[in-house]
Amino acid sequence: MEVLKHIAIDFVPETLAASACINDWINQQDDLESGTQCARGVGMANFQLSGVTINALAQPFRFYLLKRVQDEFESLDKQQQDDVLSLLDTCNMTDLLAMKLSREIGRQNNLEVWL
Repeated sequence: MEVLKHIAIDFVPETLAASACINDWINQQDDLESGTQCARGVGMANFQLSGVTINALAQPFRFYLLKRVQDEFESLDKQQQDDVLSLLDTCNMTDLLAMKLSREIGRQNNLEVWL
């Protein structure tokens, strides 16, 4: 449990900042066709960690993986979801279930692509 709490300290704020950065980037793309390969990063996400501003590459791949976790959570029955929520809440990671991009990412020819 302590390991998850430690991971959450920077993972949750960085993921939140990355989602905002990537969603802003998506909104600026007028011609992003379905099937377009995702870039490794689409900008810099800024977040605070212990009073220090961190600049990190906003990577769409993180959300390709996170969507799998969110989908798995949605497939659980109510009791299982409550159990997972209890764990995530204890570890300060509950916010990860709601962080989504405005456009989904899929796989094509072993590469991540915008759907």
